Amino acid sequence: MKIDVLFQGFPGTITRGYMSWSSIVYVESGGHKILFDTGGMSEHTQLPKVFKARGLSMDDIDMLVLSHFHHDHVMNYEYFPKARILLHEKEAAWVLSDPDDWPIPKYLFPVVEKTGRLELIAKDEEIAPGVTTLHSPGHTPGCMSLVARGADRPVTVLAGDAIKNLTELATGEVAMSHDNAVSAQTIRKIRDIAAIVIPGHDRTLKIEADEIVAVTALHEVITVPAGVVYPDKPAQFDLAIEPTRLKIR
Repeated sequence: MKIDVLFQGFPGTITRGYMSWSSIVYVESGGHKILFDTGGMSEHTQLPKVFKARGLSMDDIDMLVLSHFHHDHVMNYEYFPKARILLHEKEAAWVLSDPDDWPIPKYLFPVVEKTGRLELIAKDEEIAPGVTTLHSPGHTPGCMSLVARGADRPVTVLAGDAIKNLTELATGEVAMSHDNAVSAQTIRKIRDIAAIVIPGHDRTLKIEADEIVAVTALHEVITVPAGVVYPDKPAQFDLAIEPTRLKIR
């Protein structure tokens, strides 16, 4: 089994609103090539480059697993014309109920349906050897994670926004959730089964006896064109978060 974080999510907001930089994860198991979430428009031009750099073909992806139907997790599906598109049935029902939830790109759901490749998951099931879906409600009613179990790796949960960052995993306290109490229950459930968690908007997290450890760093670069700051060269500004840890509460 192979798990490769193509894009790490980034926690935080800026003065103009949410950054919406989410995790995109590639999973390979038993001949299946799975992409967990497809990101937002920020990744639209970079996603093909990341695939090419890793020697991957977008045509070879046979499953897209959408953790939930928010804009920063479901764009770019059109890059994968041969993939089944998996979404939890409770998420689909919620989107179709026309909820007052601004991150849902409501225009996109019927477009995805018309591909004929959308499959609704009704209960947790194994979609590839050692890879199982996990209904993870709270952030949205139909949030869905993946649980990866293999002899060669610790139990790893791809959480999407069921767990957005280190603080949520350590404390069970969440921001921007459809139901905070249900989110807390989901976080406890994931904490009980996982050794490693890949959250929706943070670094890869390791669960230890009494604390959560971010085992990777985050590094993004903002580039401003030449002439705006310096007359003859671009200016670059680093956004960096080093590995950190937090006690479990």
